[in-house]
Amino acid sequence: MSVSDPIADMLTIIRNGYRAKKKEVITRSSKLQKEIVRILYEENYINKYTIIPPMKKYNYERIKIALRYTDSGESVIKGIDRVSKPSIRIYLDARHIPVVLNHTGIAIISTNKGIFTDSQARKNNVGGEYICKIW
Repeated sequence: MSVSDPIADMLTIIRNGYRAKKKEVITRSSKLQKEIVRILYEENYINKYTIIPPMKKYNYERIKIALRYTDSGESVIKGIDRVSKPSIRIYLDARHIPVVLNHTGIAIISTNKGIFTDSQARKNNVGGEYICKIW
């Protein structure tokens, strides 16, 4: 099966998992997806993640993501949107990196120095492709 936008597919799997109140979801894996999930873990949007090695049935790595909920059962992620798409790439310099919901959310930026949150990119004074925003 050919996937035209694996990042958008991963974000949709996470969004749908929260809406269905699932404890964990499984998605395909790539270097960029692993970095995005790592940032979600570091920013406390997910509980944990595990890289599942290729098996006989699946000849590719997968990521198992344990979703995080509040004590009252609400999802920690209220919204997750893909900004830069394969058809329309959005690039920003360090001065124009947006603030997501008055610093209550994060933007994920792919730079030439790695994958950063919006605050890390501003701190390192680097711009790049605006991958997605999470709040």
